Amino acid sequence: MLKNIDPILNPELLFSLSKMGHGDRLAIVDANFPSYSHCAFTHISLVGIDASMTLSTLLKYFPMDEFSDTPFFIMSQDDSTELTESAKDFIKIQKSSDESNHQYKLVDRHVYYQMVRECQLVISTNDMRPYACMILQKGVIFD
Repeated sequence: MLKNIDPILNPELLFSLSKMGHGDRLAIVDANFPSYSHCAFTHISLVGIDASMTLSTLLKYFPMDEFSDTPFFIMSQDDSTELTESAKDFIKIQKSSDESNHQYKLVDRHVYYQMVRECQLVISTNDMRPYACMILQKGVIFD
């Protein structure tokens, strides 16, 4: 046991996050996303955890890319610029974190599916909300 480690950060997830380098991407996906068939590298399933809780926890430890105009991608409804309820929630969480200075981009569902295939890590959640999927691009720690 370790002290002061969020229980979401299980050993497998901590190890996978530590293996990621600058520019690598991770996807957080909902329960309906075909995560196994779209994962080319590492897949982790977080049972009983939703995407918002996962994002909130990761943003405490995961530096987003300062060198990218947009290190935060959120799945949108097909060809829509309207924010889903889950997207509004993700943006609120990100804006209240230490990573609040970063921009987000809505990504069409079909484009998102292709982007996930290039992610180093896919984190599958039990989130039942439609379009509760996002991608984060890892940055550098300068401190």
